[in-house]
Amino acid sequence: MTLIKRKLRLLVVGAKFGETYLNAFLCPNPDVELVGLLSTGSERSKKLAHSFGISLYTDISQVPQDIDIACVVVRSTVVGGDGTTLVEELLKRGIHIIQEHPVHSDDIIKLQDLAKKNKCIYWVNSCYAHTPAGKCWINNTKHIIENLNEGSPSYVNFTTSRQLLYSSLDLLLQGCKEREVDIRVVENENPLFSLINLNFPDFTATLRLQKYMDPREPDFHSLVMHKLTVGWTSGYLSLESSYGPVLWTSSLYDEEHNYIDESFYSRNNEKSKNFLSDPITTTLYSPPASWGEAFEIDNAKGVKEVLNLLVAHLNGDDIPDIFDESYQVFLSDLWQKILREADLVNEREMPKPRTINPNNLLYK
Repeated sequence: MTLIKRKLRLLVVGAKFGETYLNAFLCPNPDVELVGLLSTGSERSKKLAHSFGISLYTDISQVPQDIDIACVVVRSTVVGGDGTTLVEELLKRGIHIIQEHPVHSDDIIKLQDLAKKNKCIYWVNSCYAHTPAGKCWINNTKHIIENLNEGSPSYVNFTTSRQLLYSSLDLLLQGCKEREVDIRVVENENPLFSLINLNFPDFTATLRLQKYMDPREPDFHSLVMHKLTVGWTSGYLSLESSYGPVLWTSSLYDEEHNYIDESFYSRNNEKSKNFLSDPITTTLYSPPASWGEAFEIDNAKGVKEVLNLLVAHLNGDDIPDIFDESYQVFLSDLWQKILREADLVNEREMPKPRTINPNNLLYK
């Protein structure tokens, strides 16, 4: 593959969640230059294009021929949008594509083949696996399994909504590096969550999947966005929400409890180390201070991460495992199988949720 000797020119497609992709360029990128926004021409898109000093295109025919990369952040066909059609048109021009999830596996295969035909790259980005919190959880899960000799987890529990199942599965699969799974729905009478066991060769991951969604506002009303816990006899690692914190909680064990005569108090004051001096829970990654910072900073870091991986691959590096063609198809297939096995989605109109001011909570 020819090494790149100039900045790559990038187009963002979509002005809603696409704003988080634009935010990746609040600071200059040494390898990639943001040059345009393709959107419907809404006031939002006009203001964003003006703020970033880039061209606004309202039709794909207006997009210039010298674009190298397009980030398509428009709903794909499987969730009722035009994103997949736009990707197809851009791939035919030989433009490298990063498409925001979710994408149907049949479409992924078709677009992978089209990308090969046109000598370009096509990747699906699940977003949350590349943010600082997601990376911290994934990297520590792999580190505990591979380097700290804990091996496969004793258990995994995760909770999410249908809207965020795809990205939750990507987090889980990247951390535990599994490709074989048997899906079993567990009967339960909980009106809010379906209970599903994902039986991997060496452990079971138990999924609580929200049963309902509001079709008018599909991006909202998740009881839980992302919450994943993976555990061993030594303790458990948890991603408490989409943007953190990531916590390690050690197991309680006193190896001297059967034969020592000293009290906890006296042992805690001894110079010799024992379990009483170990932390109960350690914060490995703290969340951003606000939703605004999450969208503007953490999501942008995730986009930068993906762009850096793409540039490295274009310069000769191997395709990262997470963007391997077979893995991307497997992830989408698993997402679809779980949705087919789960209870039918209950569509309901939801009121605006109440907001609880943290200052009104009890801190003691």
